[in-house]
Amino acid sequence: MGYWLKRLGYLVTKGKFRSSVAEHKHSKGIVDPEMLLPTITIEEATDDSEPILSEVVHADGNVSEEELRCIAKLVKFHQPKGIFEIGTFDGRTTLNMALNAPEAKVVTIDLPPEELHSTSFRIKKADHSFIKKDISGSRFIGTDTESRITQIYTDSAKFDYSKYASQMDVVFIDGAHTYEYVLSDTANSRKLLRDGKGLLIWHDYGWREVIQALNEYYENDPYFKGLKNIKGTSLVYLAVE
Repeated sequence: MGYWLKRLGYLVTKGKFRSSVAEHKHSKGIVDPEMLLPTITIEEATDDSEPILSEVVHADGNVSEEELRCIAKLVKFHQPKGIFEIGTFDGRTTLNMALNAPEAKVVTIDLPPEELHSTSFRIKKADHSFIKKDISGSRFIGTDTESRITQIYTDSAKFDYSKYASQMDVVFIDGAHTYEYVLSDTANSRKLLRDGKGLLIWHDYGWREVIQALNEYYENDPYFKGLKNIKGTSLVYLAVE
Protein backbone atom coordinates (compact mmCIF):
# COMPACT_ATOMS: atom_id res chain seq x y z
CA MET A 1 0.00 0.00 0.00
CA GLY A 2 3.05 2.27 -0.28
CA TYR A 3 1.68 4.14 -3.30
CA TRP A 4 -1.53 5.01 -1.51
CA LEU A 5 0.16 6.05 1.72
CA LYS A 6 2.24 8.49 -0.33
CA ARG A 7 -0.88 9.58 -2.22
CA LEU A 8 -2.74 10.31 1.02
CA GLY A 9 0.33 12.08 2.35
CA TYR A 10 0.27 14.34 -0.69
CA LEU A 11 -3.24 15.44 0.20
CA VAL A 12 -2.06 17.14 3.36
CA THR A 13 0.18 20.18 2.92
CA LYS A 14 0.44 22.68 5.78
CA GLY A 15 -3.00 21.74 7.01
CA LYS A 16 -4.70 22.05 3.63
CA PHE A 17 -6.25 19.12 1.82
CA ARG A 18 -5.69 18.87 -1.91
CA SER A 19 -6.47 16.32 -4.58
CA SER A 20 -5.88 15.92 -8.27
CA VAL A 21 -9.63 16.05 -8.72
CA ALA A 22 -10.04 19.25 -6.72
CA GLU A 23 -7.21 20.83 -8.70
CA HIS A 24 -8.48 20.17 -12.18
CA LYS A 25 -11.91 18.51 -12.27
CA HIS A 26 -13.74 21.51 -10.89
CA SER A 27 -12.55 23.78 -13.71
CA LYS A 28 -15.01 24.64 -16.46
CA GLY A 29 -14.79 22.64 -19.63
CA ILE A 30 -13.12 19.58 -18.07
CA VAL A 31 -14.53 16.27 -19.26
CA ASP A 32 -15.61 13.77 -16.62
CA PRO A 33 -13.15 10.90 -16.11
CA GLU A 34 -13.82 7.79 -18.17
CA MET A 35 -15.28 4.80 -16.35
CA LEU A 36 -12.48 2.28 -16.90
CA LEU A 37 -13.63 -0.67 -14.83
CA PRO A 38 -14.86 -3.81 -16.60
CA THR A 39 -18.51 -4.71 -16.05
CA ILE A 40 -20.07 -7.93 -14.82
CA THR A 41 -23.68 -8.96 -14.22
CA ILE A 42 -24.78 -9.71 -10.67
CA GLU A 43 -25.67 -13.26 -11.76
CA GLU A 44 -22.12 -13.81 -13.01
CA ALA A 45 -20.83 -12.60 -9.63
CA THR A 46 -23.21 -14.73 -7.54
CA ASP A 47 -25.85 -17.34 -8.45
CA ASP A 48 -29.52 -17.57 -9.40
CA SER A 49 -30.95 -17.39 -5.87
CA GLU A 50 -32.77 -14.26 -4.74
CA PRO A 51 -32.02 -12.42 -1.50
CA ILE A 52 -34.36 -11.35 1.27
CA LEU A 53 -35.33 -7.70 0.82
CA SER A 54 -36.89 -5.35 3.33
CA GLU A 55 -37.61 -1.61 3.40
CA VAL A 56 -37.29 -1.54 -0.38
CA VAL A 57 -39.04 1.83 -0.74
CA HIS A 58 -36.40 4.24 -2.04
CA ALA A 59 -35.63 7.57 -0.37
CA ASP A 60 -33.28 10.27 -1.64
CA GLY A 61 -29.78 9.21 -0.61
CA ASN A 62 -30.46 5.46 -0.74
CA VAL A 63 -28.99 2.98 -3.17
CA SER A 64 -31.50 2.12 -5.90
CA GLU A 65 -33.78 -0.90 -5.49
CA GLU A 66 -31.68 -2.85 -8.01
CA GLU A 67 -28.48 -1.87 -6.20
CA LEU A 68 -30.03 -3.00 -2.91
CA ARG A 69 -30.83 -6.34 -4.51
CA CYS A 70 -27.28 -6.68 -5.84
CA ILE A 71 -25.69 -5.89 -2.47
CA ALA A 72 -28.04 -8.32 -0.73
CA LYS A 73 -27.24 -11.03 -3.33
CA LEU A 74 -23.50 -10.57 -2.84
CA VAL A 75 -23.88 -10.80 0.92
CA LYS A 76 -26.15 -13.84 0.71
CA PHE A 77 -23.76 -15.57 -1.69
CA HIS A 78 -20.66 -15.00 0.47
CA GLN A 79 -22.35 -15.50 3.89
CA PRO A 80 -19.96 -13.29 5.86
CA LYS A 81 -19.52 -13.51 9.62
CA GLY A 82 -18.40 -9.90 9.87
CA ILE A 83 -19.70 -6.89 7.90
CA PHE A 84 -18.48 -3.30 8.14
CA GLU A 85 -20.30 -0.38 6.53
CA ILE A 86 -18.98 3.14 6.01
CA GLY A 87 -21.95 5.48 5.64
CA THR A 88 -25.04 4.33 7.56
CA PHE A 89 -27.49 7.02 6.45
CA ASP A 90 -30.97 5.63 7.25
CA GLY A 91 -29.77 2.02 7.65
CA ARG A 92 -31.66 0.56 4.69
CA THR A 93 -28.57 -1.16 3.26
CA THR A 94 -27.38 -2.09 6.76
CA LEU A 95 -30.66 -3.85 7.45
CA ASN A 96 -30.64 -5.82 4.20
CA MET A 97 -27.04 -6.94 4.58
CA ALA A 98 -27.84 -8.18 8.10
CA LEU A 99 -30.96 -10.01 6.88
CA ASN A 100 -29.00 -11.92 4.24
CA ALA A 101 -26.15 -12.89 6.57
CA PRO A 102 -27.99 -14.16 9.68
CA GLU A 103 -24.78 -15.16 11.48
CA ALA A 104 -22.97 -11.90 10.85
CA LYS A 105 -22.12 -9.13 13.27
CA VAL A 106 -22.51 -5.77 11.52
CA VAL A 107 -20.63 -2.58 12.34
CA THR A 108 -21.73 0.65 10.69
CA ILE A 109 -20.16 4.10 10.93
CA ASP A 110 -21.79 7.45 10.20
CA LEU A 111 -20.72 11.08 10.49
CA PRO A 112 -22.80 12.91 13.13
CA PRO A 113 -24.29 16.23 11.97
CA GLU A 114 -22.38 18.20 14.59
CA GLU A 115 -19.07 17.14 12.99
CA LEU A 116 -20.03 18.21 9.46
CA HIS A 117 -17.77 21.27 9.54
CA SER A 118 -14.82 19.67 11.33
CA THR A 119 -14.09 16.70 9.09
CA SER A 120 -10.64 15.46 8.14
CA PHE A 121 -11.30 16.10 4.45
CA ARG A 122 -13.74 18.23 2.52
CA ILE A 123 -17.32 17.06 2.09
CA LYS A 124 -19.34 17.64 -1.07
CA LYS A 125 -22.31 19.96 -0.62
CA ALA A 126 -24.46 17.28 -2.22
CA ASP A 127 -23.73 15.07 0.80
CA HIS A 128 -24.72 17.65 3.42
CA SER A 129 -28.44 16.87 3.41
CA PHE A 130 -27.71 13.17 4.01
CA ILE A 131 -25.59 14.03 7.03
CA LYS A 132 -28.05 16.53 8.53
CA LYS A 133 -30.64 14.02 9.71
CA ASP A 134 -32.30 13.43 13.07
CA ILE A 135 -31.65 9.68 13.28
CA SER A 136 -28.95 7.50 11.75
CA GLY A 137 -29.96 3.92 11.00
CA SER A 138 -33.70 4.51 11.43
CA ARG A 139 -34.63 1.63 9.10
CA PHE A 140 -33.02 -1.09 11.25
CA ILE A 141 -33.99 0.34 14.64
CA GLY A 142 -36.59 -1.88 16.26
CA THR A 143 -36.04 -4.80 13.86
CA ASP A 144 -34.81 -8.28 14.75
CA THR A 145 -31.44 -7.43 13.25
CA GLU A 146 -30.75 -4.47 15.55
CA SER A 147 -29.10 -6.62 18.23
CA ARG A 148 -26.43 -7.68 15.70
CA ILE A 149 -25.67 -4.14 14.55
CA THR A 150 -23.15 -1.84 16.23
CA GLN A 151 -23.59 1.84 15.37
CA ILE A 152 -20.58 4.17 15.52
CA TYR A 153 -20.82 7.95 15.18
CA THR A 154 -17.64 9.65 13.97
CA ASP A 155 -15.61 10.79 10.98
CA SER A 156 -14.53 7.68 9.05
CA ALA A 157 -11.10 9.23 8.44
CA LYS A 158 -10.53 9.77 12.18
CA PHE A 159 -11.81 6.42 13.45
CA ASP A 160 -9.35 3.91 14.92
CA TYR A 161 -10.07 0.73 12.99
CA SER A 162 -7.56 -1.42 14.88
CA LYS A 163 -10.30 -2.98 17.06
CA TYR A 164 -11.85 -4.50 13.93
CA ALA A 165 -8.70 -5.18 11.90
CA SER A 166 -8.76 -8.49 10.01
CA GLN A 167 -12.21 -9.36 11.38
CA MET A 168 -14.49 -8.53 8.45
CA ASP A 169 -15.55 -10.55 5.42
CA VAL A 170 -17.53 -7.78 3.67
CA VAL A 171 -17.01 -4.01 3.73
CA PHE A 172 -19.47 -1.65 2.06
CA ILE A 173 -18.10 1.83 1.31
CA ASP A 174 -20.73 4.52 0.84
CA GLY A 175 -19.46 7.47 2.86
CA ALA A 176 -18.36 10.89 1.64
CA HIS A 177 -17.88 11.07 -2.12
CA THR A 178 -14.78 13.23 -2.35
CA TYR A 179 -11.57 11.82 -3.77
CA GLU A 180 -9.74 12.06 -0.44
CA TYR A 181 -12.43 10.15 1.44
CA VAL A 182 -12.64 7.40 -1.17
CA LEU A 183 -8.88 6.86 -0.84
CA SER A 184 -8.98 6.97 2.95
CA ASP A 185 -12.06 4.75 3.33
CA THR A 186 -10.70 2.23 0.85
CA ALA A 187 -7.30 2.02 2.54
CA ASN A 188 -8.96 1.47 5.93
CA SER A 189 -11.43 -1.05 4.53
CA ARG A 190 -8.66 -3.19 3.12
CA LYS A 191 -7.20 -3.52 6.63
CA LEU A 192 -10.55 -4.72 7.95
CA LEU A 193 -10.68 -7.81 5.71
CA ARG A 194 -9.49 -11.08 7.24
CA ASP A 195 -5.88 -11.38 6.08
CA GLY A 196 -6.76 -8.98 3.26
CA LYS A 197 -9.31 -11.43 1.84
CA GLY A 198 -13.03 -10.95 1.41
CA LEU A 199 -15.41 -8.64 -0.39
CA LEU A 200 -15.19 -4.87 -0.83
CA ILE A 201 -18.18 -3.01 -2.31
CA TRP A 202 -18.33 0.67 -3.29
CA HIS A 203 -21.37 2.75 -4.18
CA ASP A 204 -21.62 5.72 -6.56
CA TYR A 205 -19.13 4.81 -9.27
CA GLY A 206 -20.59 7.59 -11.36
CA TRP A 207 -19.62 10.54 -9.16
CA ARG A 208 -16.54 12.21 -10.64
CA GLU A 209 -14.22 11.77 -7.70
CA VAL A 210 -15.31 8.22 -6.94
CA ILE A 211 -14.55 7.32 -10.55
CA GLN A 212 -11.16 9.02 -10.35
CA ALA A 213 -10.14 7.29 -7.12
CA LEU A 214 -11.27 3.79 -8.13
CA ASN A 215 -9.71 4.17 -11.60
CA GLU A 216 -6.40 5.02 -9.94
CA TYR A 217 -6.62 2.00 -7.66
CA TYR A 218 -7.39 -0.19 -10.67
CA GLU A 219 -4.50 1.18 -12.72
CA ASN A 220 -1.83 1.48 -10.03
CA ASP A 221 -2.28 -1.27 -7.42
CA PRO A 222 -2.25 -4.99 -8.38
CA TYR A 223 -4.47 -5.76 -5.36
CA PHE A 224 -7.31 -3.92 -7.09
CA LYS A 225 -6.95 -5.43 -10.58
CA GLY A 226 -10.11 -7.44 -9.96
CA LEU A 227 -12.33 -4.38 -9.54
CA LYS A 228 -15.59 -4.71 -11.47
CA ASN A 229 -18.60 -2.48 -12.02
CA ILE A 230 -21.87 -4.38 -11.62
CA LYS A 231 -23.79 -3.87 -14.85
CA GLY A 232 -26.71 -1.46 -14.66
CA THR A 233 -25.63 -0.04 -11.29
CA SER A 234 -23.14 2.36 -9.75
CA LEU A 235 -21.75 -0.47 -7.60
CA VAL A 236 -18.15 -1.68 -7.80
CA TYR A 237 -16.96 -4.80 -6.08
CA LEU A 238 -13.72 -6.63 -5.44
CA ALA A 239 -13.63 -10.25 -4.30
CA VAL A 240 -10.23 -11.26 -2.94
CA GLU A 241 -9.67 -14.96 -2.22
